[in-house]
Amino acid sequence: MKSLITKVLPVCLLIVAFLACNKQEATQITPPVATPSPTMPSGQSLSVSFSRNEINADGFDETRIRVTDKDNNDVTSSSTIFINNTQFSGTVFFTSLAGTYQVKAVRNNIESPIANINAVSPGPSAFKQKVIAEMYTGTWCGICPGTIIPLEEYIKTKPEIIYIGIHGPMGSNDPYTYSFDAQLRNKFGVGGVPTVIVNRSNRWDGKNSSLDILTQQRPALGLAIESAVSGNTISAKVKVKFDVSTSIPLKIVVALVEDNLIYNQANYGHFGLPNPIVGFSHKNVLRSAGTDIFGDKIPTAEQVKSNTWQKEVTLNGSGFNITNCKVIAYVLFDSDAQTRKGILNAQIVTAGQTKNFD
Repeated sequence: MKSLITKVLPVCLLIVAFLACNKQEATQITPPVATPSPTMPSGQSLSVSFSRNEINADGFDETRIRVTDKDNNDVTSSSTIFINNTQFSGTVFFTSLAGTYQVKAVRNNIESPIANINAVSPGPSAFKQKVIAEMYTGTWCGICPGTIIPLEEYIKTKPEIIYIGIHGPMGSNDPYTYSFDAQLRNKFGVGGVPTVIVNRSNRWDGKNSSLDILTQQRPALGLAIESAVSGNTISAKVKVKFDVSTSIPLKIVVALVEDNLIYNQANYGHFGLPNPIVGFSHKNVLRSAGTDIFGDKIPTAEQVKSNTWQKEVTLNGSGFNITNCKVIAYVLFDSDAQTRKGILNAQIVTAGQTKNFD
């Protein structure tokens, strides 16, 4: 798709494309080299140029937009920039949709000639896209089975969707309350249960199709986990392989969950089941973490395409049934990434086993 597209892109594509655009002022990995815009027609006094005319449509590769006047003064900050005739906020452009993007600037009623950015398809990723669905719940919550049961049933045949049960709040009679439940709820605006936060980014709308769409995204990286058990200690070596190069700050979380915890679950009439549901199986209950629960920083120097970086952690399994424990690791945007948020990819493995890149 390197050739110029002379027709205006369909409206639906524009909307999706610009949702992928970000006004973040991220540092370029390679210092930008100014590229002149096309020659201006006589009488024009405004021009647009880019640090790069061509980028990969991988959601990370980016170009900076610069606007100059007839005297070559930088007037970017006082100009209004349009991409495909839609006003663009910011000066850094990236996208996950391949195509040609037409850029122009307007200042003091003077409009620049159009300059083009070519977004080139990076091709398929070597990895599968995994999705983290964090269910905030409680054994005391009578309305929770209405969400837990259908969600768990749906993802039984969806290994790319990783379920985590976060129990609380502190002070309740839930025996599986996570020690940092309150901090997580505050961070992600969870006011009550049941609430499902998907990829630490958005609340789940209850539609299975919303989860399926996320699994179809092109992953920017993949994860592999090697784990071993010694007594009550679980050691894990997590490898992260990058399919993009980026200086955007990223973090990694490595957590321990325990599956199939049998305990009565309150139920207010869902699916004709009694209250409580005796012997209810609670899935992938969050127990502890080998990193900060909000993530440990990944060195930006390691975030280079084809590079593999690894993190080694130990997890305390005391008091848990180790045979039912699993290690979950995921990479997410750091809070320093400004408007970017959420999990990029994840991996899960039974404690003591190994899961390679997939």
